[in-house]
Amino acid sequence: MGANTSTTRTSKDVPAKKLNTETKDALNAFLSGHDPETKRTGFSSYLYLYLAEPSNEPTSGSPAQRLACLSSSDRIIQSNAMYELSGLARDKPTSLNHFVSSVCQYALLRFWHIHATEPCVESWLTNWVLVQPKTAILQIYSSDYQQKRVTGNSLGLTMLSFDEDNSAEQHFAKWINDAEKPGRISTEAWRIWWQHSNIFHELMCLALDYALYPQALSQDLKFTLPQISEHNMRSPNTIPALESSCLLSPSIGWIISKELPREARMNWTRVYSSKLDGRSWSMFKKAIARRGSLLILVREKLEKGKPRVFGTYIDQDLERRPSWQGTSLNLLFTVHPNDATIPGLMVYKATGFNNHYQYFNYSTKTLPNGLGIGGQMEHFGLWIDSSFTCGHSNSAATFGSQQLSTHSEFTIDTVEAWLVRPSQRLDSDDDDRTQKSIVEANPEAVAMLEMANRKMYSKELPVNDKHF
Repeated sequence: MGANTSTTRTSKDVPAKKLNTETKDALNAFLSGHDPETKRTGFSSYLYLYLAEPSNEPTSGSPAQRLACLSSSDRIIQSNAMYELSGLARDKPTSLNHFVSSVCQYALLRFWHIHATEPCVESWLTNWVLVQPKTAILQIYSSDYQQKRVTGNSLGLTMLSFDEDNSAEQHFAKWINDAEKPGRISTEAWRIWWQHSNIFHELMCLALDYALYPQALSQDLKFTLPQISEHNMRSPNTIPALESSCLLSPSIGWIISKELPREARMNWTRVYSSKLDGRSWSMFKKAIARRGSLLILVREKLEKGKPRVFGTYIDQDLERRPSWQGTSLNLLFTVHPNDATIPGLMVYKATGFNNHYQYFNYSTKTLPNGLGIGGQMEHFGLWIDSSFTCGHSNSAATFGSQQLSTHSEFTIDTVEAWLVRPSQRLDSDDDDRTQKSIVEANPEAVAMLEMANRKMYSKELPVNDKHF
């Protein structure tokens, strides 16, 4: 009896979070909006039905009380409120996939400061969000949580079971399949998924904020959920460039930004695009050398099938050097648009296996010429050749990464480079862009000296030093 009571706790049992005056005003404005299309499309339609047309669910009371339930610190109240908001329990239930997609749409509009009616959510993002709490999905389908269809349940909600010998990938694929069908996600399955899905918590927070405060900026986030810190919501101000980008979609940008240092999330500037600036290694290297922290994205060219987009985050300035450099903050990533078992964007971080974080060299005869991230010489995790027509990708212990491209050797279709944090070098340091030391002017010699473990006495002496 006690267990059943705890799972149906209502807003009357535990006080929900009180709303401040600004939120109450925003709520009244949302409910009394003159344009019905504005408040009844996409995520707004879910929120409007939850606030203005409540069903016979545990959450009850005025719109202000019901909105407060969504940000309640009590997990049961919040879970019940979110379940009702999702429309999964209505007489004509929606699908979890549709609800998550609507939330993603509004969240990305808020995150990127975009005011648009066109969808900016790629299908893979919805599936990626759905399977992020992987342990929760395995818990839902484990033998301890198997349920049969409940007799007399007007909604016919079911939590389908799996044989214990089925692989985790099958569980994820089945979860995605169930999420696409209305009425297939039970209250218990929702509760487990919601409580473990920190990614969806962040998206919901952004979506609610955009619905209630459409003119505000995400840096001034007003609607918050428990355990969500504001710094995770800070977004780059890159709207004009983002909308014209060939590779950096709102979905990719949002996921990648979560993995970057806080200082690299604030202001992104595109410094190179092969589509707009022309395909040129010379222009590319000039755009990325010693600029600061960079995002570099590549789209492969395929004769058949959908090409992948993949790339790297480079934290430290790229220096022309015949050896490895960089820091463990570097990462690799790739998008799997059509793979149901690993949907979305895969991010690979440094493992500590070695320090082969980045390699940047050109105009040499005996060493690789191009940009390489992770792996080994001639066997990089990601390689962009200085010919600027091809590259390769292999598994790399540096990041624990798998092959990023469809095939190991790939043909380059498009390349973009984004400056996400300017270099911290002093202006005076830029003089040596044209002032190479004596040994740096001969990279092959440097490589031989390093392999021989010989000290390079003239490393700091410039080539045009008048004493030589």
